[in-house]
Amino acid sequence: MAIHDISAQGLIQTARDGLSELTWTTTFAVFVFSCIATRVISGLQSRQRVHDPAEPRTSRLAPYWFPWVGHGISFLWDHQGLLGSLRDSMGESVFGVYLRGETHDTVISPSMMKTILSSQDASSTPLLDQALQNVFGDRSLIRNLRLARNQEVSDDVSGIMSREPFISDASTAIINMLQRNVANLVSFSRSPVDQFQWERDGHVSTSEENQSTCEARLFELIRSFVGQNLSTFLMSEAFVENFPLFLTDLWTLDKNFVPLFLGLRRWVPTTPNISAGFPARDRLLHMMSVFYRAFNAWDDGIDPGIELRELDDVSDLVKERMRTFRKLELSPSASAAGHLSLYWDVIEYTSKITFWTITHIFADSELLKEIRKEISTCVKSSRPSRQETGFPFEEPPRLDMDLEKVLDSCPLLKACYYESIRLHSAGISFRKLETDMTLTESTEDATQPRTYKLRKGENVIMPHGVYHNDPLRFSNPDQYDPLRFIVTDSVSGTKRANAASLAPFADGLYGCKNNALTERAILAFTAGIVSMWDITSTDENGLVVPKNWTTWGTFQPAKDVKVKMQLRV
Repeated sequence: MAIHDISAQGLIQTARDGLSELTWTTTFAVFVFSCIATRVISGLQSRQRVHDPAEPRTSRLAPYWFPWVGHGISFLWDHQGLLGSLRDSMGESVFGVYLRGETHDTVISPSMMKTILSSQDASSTPLLDQALQNVFGDRSLIRNLRLARNQEVSDDVSGIMSREPFISDASTAIINMLQRNVANLVSFSRSPVDQFQWERDGHVSTSEENQSTCEARLFELIRSFVGQNLSTFLMSEAFVENFPLFLTDLWTLDKNFVPLFLGLRRWVPTTPNISAGFPARDRLLHMMSVFYRAFNAWDDGIDPGIELRELDDVSDLVKERMRTFRKLELSPSASAAGHLSLYWDVIEYTSKITFWTITHIFADSELLKEIRKEISTCVKSSRPSRQETGFPFEEPPRLDMDLEKVLDSCPLLKACYYESIRLHSAGISFRKLETDMTLTESTEDATQPRTYKLRKGENVIMPHGVYHNDPLRFSNPDQYDPLRFIVTDSVSGTKRANAASLAPFADGLYGCKNNALTERAILAFTAGIVSMWDITSTDENGLVVPKNWTTWGTFQPAKDVKVKMQLRV
């Protein structure tokens, strides 16, 4: 009997092993066959059709391998590389990509992009909704913002960031902060306790042998310096002092933006860093809730508490948004996602593009010399001597800046900023068509303009990074050349920076990334640092601009740059 039981168990186990092996083998075979069949079928569907030249073209779907997923894996890994290669292989200005069971029309032509972005018949896709929900933890803001439109309650964030008096107030506040803090970009304090938060983030170190020079990681230093100063302007000095690690959590959230946006969970093994994104977001939302509560109390003339008592210096942009949310009777937790998403949208773009602009300028000694010569009439760094002050110690360096003159008379500096956008950002704009739309290329886009017809309900992708790296539109697109944006007036002979070839700019969560606020902030931070500091590489080979770490929106460097910092005055 026992022998019989053992034999039966052995047969059962053998059957299980065979079935398991057969199941895995069969599953793999079915998967491979499905991929091959999908590629063959999509390839046949993608073939160039014979059509009447007088009739508009339709979007051809690019071939893909994976069922349902389509181009999704390649799109997430490197959307700019994928769409650029499809543009070249398809030979079309409009073509389809297949993502998660849906076809998206990809529009490459800038003239057609402008038509779609300016059309009232192309509404925003659920991108903002998905970002607010998955990245910023929204639960009810989207519904309430739609209700706000019905109640004629304005939430005009992009409008406020581009008009007076907000722009003048922002310029004055940023210049005042730079005058106080740019000389302390590194303080040469050896102890981290005595350093500013941006120095600790940038791993600043000073040696005993030469205390007038220090070493730092340039990206983390510039990002934190810009982020903290711009946060002070937007949110108030009390906010920055009361939440000193707010930016640390923001950078963690930013690093995990894509996996969070896709709705991945913290236990997903392919994304080891995402586990830090969830608690960072929770802390950020809690801080925003506390701040919203304190602001409402302050706005009512009630003491909000000792930590957040002084809120007079909160920017008009944030004040207006908080009051809008209050009109909608949003709770602190319900409004937190809206405040956090706006804050991230401004800070991440401004801080990263400032880093790229500064790094390119200091990596080219001739360009650095020309920039310093150009800004010398409107940006001056100085240090009064002991004889001038009559004190037995040195005064701290001083910065004088006329930002309006920088904007009007420093075309090379502005061109460096535009070229940094072109090389180091790859934003994507999304739209959903509410009616049929016929699009025709301009004569500038094509010698033989083609016309395409898109259908109502179709999703449209506009990859700005692909256009900005098109060799047919920008000569030597991999090369940093700010002179491509310099134009000379034929009558007066004066030079100016013209960003027309960059347009249309990519959408952020709240309108165009390149608005009046971000442009002024980036140019001010760049000019102030270039004027007051010498930045050289710790490597004998000189300062080298790092490669992009491809992500959505504004790129980070694949590897930080170790530099030496020294005051010029």
